[in-house]
Amino acid sequence: MSSSRNGVKVSIFGVLGALAIMTILMTPAYADPIIKPTSGGTLNISFETNPPTPNPGDQTMLKIGFLNKNDNTEQPHIDYKVSVMQGNDQIFGIPVTHVATEGPVSIPMQFQTAGTYQVIVEVQGILFQPIPPETASFTIVVGPSVPEFGPLAGMVIAVSIISVIIVTKKTQFHI
Repeated sequence: MSSSRNGVKVSIFGVLGALAIMTILMTPAYADPIIKPTSGGTLNISFETNPPTPNPGDQTMLKIGFLNKNDNTEQPHIDYKVSVMQGNDQIFGIPVTHVATEGPVSIPMQFQTAGTYQVIVEVQGILFQPIPPETASFTIVVGPSVPEFGPLAGMVIAVSIISVIIVTKKTQFHI
């Protein structure tokens, strides 16, 4: 099927396909939490940041979840502490804290400079019972990111489609 306007024949399927591709390229991507076992294997720790790619000076939430190692359900009553390191320097930390409820904890912080950081979560107790400290470490890259397919890619596609339509009109080639 094609429609004609001013002598230009354009396939409806071609236009719909181009729109679908542009929609896919311009849809933002969201990161899933990273899940790692603690060094002793007693728990799994889920970790993510909000926003997924923090920028220096902006408010960032560190979201940490404590998961049962067998079925990844939330594990209540955890004693833990968190350290944020840049190289060998600790730039942020919270002392040993108890989380009583299920669900991830959210810790607000601000990164002052761009760079690579390590977030170290140390578990010291489960269900009111002390355990030998176990850790899980996560890497965060702070700073402006270059999206794989950003708005520029959408503009390139739009210009390409317009170019194809113009060439088709001038050469009387039918899409």
